[in-house]
Amino acid sequence: MQGSPVIKKLHCMLTAVLLLIVAGFSLLYYFSRDVPDDELFVQRKITDSVYLYITHYKGGGATVSEVYRYYLDGRLQGDILHHLKDRSPFLVSEVANASITGYGAHINVKLSGRVYSFTNSDLFYSEGGAVMPVIDFTVNSK
Repeated sequence: MQGSPVIKKLHCMLTAVLLLIVAGFSLLYYFSRDVPDDELFVQRKITDSVYLYITHYKGGGATVSEVYRYYLDGRLQGDILHHLKDRSPFLVSEVANASITGYGAHINVKLSGRVYSFTNSDLFYSEGGAVMPVIDFTVNSK
């Protein structure tokens, strides 16, 4: 077949182009990861080793509902938002007035409002040791 080498060459070129496109988008995603247009809203000590950080999404304007991200971590110094960029929030909600209390590594969360996401597991390092708080969550939806 006379067309066989041409088809093989086109196939190789198309595969290489698609591979470059996928690699380019992967690198773009990896290097553009950033905290979404957030500002630090609350920083509060919950227990001796657990601190609460709440960020508020300030983008979107009037058509986007309020978004508050709740993080648990040790005491953070310096640029807190830069540190939280690599963390996942344990709670994302439309309200910032959740009642959060704790004793040791046990955290109680009570909230009235819409919850966008929640996980009851979190892990962070504080004072050289791993901390994995137990999170109890009570919600009253509107």
